[in-house]
Amino acid sequence: MLLRKVLRSLLKNTNTRENVLEYLAEVINKNSSRGHMQVDPISCASSGMFLNLSAVMLRLCEPFLDANLTKRDKIDAKYVFNSTRLDLRQLTALHASSEEVAEWLSKGNSKKDDVSRQYSEGENRLLQSQEATSSGSNIDGSSLPSNKAMSKGSGEKARFPFICECFFMTARVLNLGLLKAFSDFKHLVQDMSRCEDTLSSLKAMKEQAPSPQVDQDIARLEKEFESYSQEKLCYESQILRFAQGMWKAWVGVELLKKEADIELQPLTFMDGGLLQQALSFYRLMVVWLVGLVGGFNMPLPPSCPMEFASLPEHFVEDAMELLIFASRIPKALDGILLDDFMNFIIMFMASPEYIRNPYLRAKMVEVLNCWMPRGSGSSVTTTLFEGHQLSLEYLVRNLLKLYVDIEFTGSHTQFYDKFNIRHNISELLEYLWQVPSHRNAWRQIAKEEEKGVYLNFLNFLINDSIFLLDESLNKILEMKELEAEMSNTVEWERRTAQERQERTRLFHSQENIIRIDMKLAMEDVSLLAFTSEQITAPFLLPEMVERVASMLNYFLLQLVGPQRKSLSLKDPEKYEFRPKQLLKQIVNIYVHLARGDKENIFPAAITKDGRSYNEQLFSAAADVLNRIGEDGRIIQEFMELGRKARDAASEAMDTEAALGEIPDEFLDPIQTDPFNRSHLTADMLIPDTELKAKIEDFIKSRG
Repeated sequence: MLLRKVLRSLLKNTNTRENVLEYLAEVINKNSSRGHMQVDPISCASSGMFLNLSAVMLRLCEPFLDANLTKRDKIDAKYVFNSTRLDLRQLTALHASSEEVAEWLSKGNSKKDDVSRQYSEGENRLLQSQEATSSGSNIDGSSLPSNKAMSKGSGEKARFPFICECFFMTARVLNLGLLKAFSDFKHLVQDMSRCEDTLSSLKAMKEQAPSPQVDQDIARLEKEFESYSQEKLCYESQILRFAQGMWKAWVGVELLKKEADIELQPLTFMDGGLLQQALSFYRLMVVWLVGLVGGFNMPLPPSCPMEFASLPEHFVEDAMELLIFASRIPKALDGILLDDFMNFIIMFMASPEYIRNPYLRAKMVEVLNCWMPRGSGSSVTTTLFEGHQLSLEYLVRNLLKLYVDIEFTGSHTQFYDKFNIRHNISELLEYLWQVPSHRNAWRQIAKEEEKGVYLNFLNFLINDSIFLLDESLNKILEMKELEAEMSNTVEWERRTAQERQERTRLFHSQENIIRIDMKLAMEDVSLLAFTSEQITAPFLLPEMVERVASMLNYFLLQLVGPQRKSLSLKDPEKYEFRPKQLLKQIVNIYVHLARGDKENIFPAAITKDGRSYNEQLFSAAADVLNRIGEDGRIIQEFMELGRKARDAASEAMDTEAALGEIPDEFLDPIQTDPFNRSHLTADMLIPDTELKAKIEDFIKSRG
């Protein structure tokens, strides 16, 4: 590549080296707004220019991208704060706030982090003394005396090796170039998909309610789609297509609301050589980052070193985005050492003390989801999950922890975002359950964390299951009402064109919501079903058993209760609604918990649910199960549980009659509701031994 040769020659020349570095830094700084969602093409360089610069910078990095990364010790984190070339301190940091960084810098970083290189006592740790470093290095790692980087607020020069300069400049160029191109292209494809979906809806609407406005909207969107198509061709032919190693790339297309369902389509081409170099660069990035916190060791230190916490967040985000993109290209990961990436992801995906942004940690799960072996055949990534030491010890634990943590992201869209993130986590958990070593680890975690992270995990899993199923079933009823309106031709034609358009648009919106929510609900119930077969104790804890029973009763009521016929659909598969499969899973959960109920508390918990419990539901469910061919042993155990529940209900009524009127002071003032999503924990409870003694005396007196 001619540009690379020119730059290399200029960098080797001591008379021009400093000017070249200043020029590169100026290009990066002047185009920093390319990192924004919307880029002004007038004030910023083009994507083509920055993609070419990305290729050049990666070539310049080749000497220190060897397999053993032997020169990574020349990369100095203090460059972020000391370099007068690049403006890095304004970028969002991995964990530290701008105020925390400013305070740390103002103290001169006198306290030494355990993972930082040691300096003499009293020396400002942000300054790199002339004695402690070389005076710079050329492209091959030798001396570079012309580096003029100055420490802010000090007359002493802080000089950095060329490898260090090149590393940070390349990270910035890739963020503004290669990774920005990937991001723009992905958003373009998503826009095209949404445009196609809207066009389909409008054309269906035109059949139901033709009008000039609909025709105008269709014409406008067809023109918009044509513009998108031309832009896509530009990306393919001018930006993402290179002369070497042509591979088809597979880009995730958002087809459904909330990006819950992903279809992969062949869309573009990518240069294999450039991609391999970029992956090698980001392998160096993650290995270097881990070195700042003490290496690939778990658990992580309790406090995050400021040198790590203050680094730009996009260093990690870009690595994850590249891995996601590369994972969708056949053979793109061949020859790439993925163990370091796997270690990094396992270490940090459940560590908000190190990486604050929950969406960035969720992106790590997306990488794992791309790597997850699918089907019966082996995969090049299988050993990462099934033979990797950190994976076997920490993967399930950290996935469960992230499942809980993602409940509160701080974003105004957190309620809906969590469902998509948990969808990725659930897919991974379902796969890991099939791996004996991971299943054993899972069972051990459930035992150790019975009232900790595992209890929280079950709480949120049950909350999500109830919400998603309730939401989708209600939407089915609403959609069927709309369907009835539209099928009544006489009444439908009497409505105004605008009203018909609005109702038709609402109908298609309901279809999408049902399809997504039902898919996620089925996924959650499946997770409850297969785990409850071997892990029952957490479900039967006093603080959980009634919530679990209420959820199961509610699902049973919806599936075999009086309103089940109103939920029938002409094409249930279209909406991911599989009532027979759902009923089987619900009944299996009942049976699994009954088998593990050594203290016989589950039947009573079932009957305490005054909202959904009805003893006739058990026989109704058994009739359906017999018709659809469920295992006779399961049906028998389920009916036996129903009889135990009926007996428990009768006993409870006798006890209530014997006790008579209960004093108000003995009643629980807190009304519990399985649909209440408030974040309550057991440590909030305060024992009242005096009241307990009074209640026991009252019961004895009525005995």
